Amino acid sequence: MQTKPKLKTRKTKQALSVSVTALALLALGACGTEKAGAGSGPDVDRKDGGAVQSDLPLTGVRWTVENSTVGGKKAAAPKDVYVEIDDKGTVKGNYGCNTFSGSASVKGDTVKLDKLLSTQMACEQQDFEISLRKTFKDPLKAKLNDGRLTLTTAKGDTVALTSKPVEPAAPLAGTKWTVDSFLAGKTAKSLPSDTAGKAYLTFGKDGSVHGRTGCNSLNGKATQGDGTLEFGRIATTRMMCQGEGAAVEKQLLEVLSGKTTYRVDGRTLSLTGADGKGLAAKAAK
Repeated sequence: MQTKPKLKTRKTKQALSVSVTALALLALGACGTEKAGAGSGPDVDRKDGGAVQSDLPLTGVRWTVENSTVGGKKAAAPKDVYVEIDDKGTVKGNYGCNTFSGSASVKGDTVKLDKLLSTQMACEQQDFEISLRKTFKDPLKAKLNDGRLTLTTAKGDTVALTSKPVEPAAPLAGTKWTVDSFLAGKTAKSLPSDTAGKAYLTFGKDGSVHGRTGCNSLNGKATQGDGTLEFGRIATTRMMCQGEGAAVEKQLLEVLSGKTTYRVDGRTLSLTGADGKGLAAKAAK
């Protein structure tokens, strides 16, 4: 009868030993399963002096480029220069004259842009664009502070961007859209200097379209769908056009034929036909 308390004491000690061992294993398991990205910021301090790094929240934001500093020289960005990275690893933007697209990766505080393709428009001032193209070829260190982003190359050149709201998109109807380039796939070609600013389109809320080809006046119907414009017969005046004016008119009327997709991005309108040919136009101020 005296052995019962001893048996009870052994069981209690054995149970306590198992419990302590299990807790120790759980603690070790917790230490071994810590993952990068845990915590509330890009760098989360640990008690052992290390840090867990997560990607900076750069995706899903339209970053407007404010300026760049290359070789110690600071230059203000032209209007509408921007960079946007989505969560699928695609980047798009505008250098200042030409648009671009490609792939992007954000690992920790490092941003890499790759396989960038751009339109090929010739613009009067392209110094900023040329500089930005070169900067985007190298890995960039990113620093984010209160809605402002700084990208820095290994050489110390920087690009300053902001997430401040961009100018609202111009309405399709009622805006005078001045044609500034023709598109062929990913290639864009600006209008000849003699015809620049002479071709334009204005869409009415009643489904009408009128404007000028750069030589003749035009009017017709444009039925708006979900991201599409389907043009009916376009009538024009009968002035004889020659040289570059005739070429611009021919290209414009080819675009305004049948069904096209359209997109308004800020103050830029693009129309693209099923054959990949189209045009880009700017909203008049």
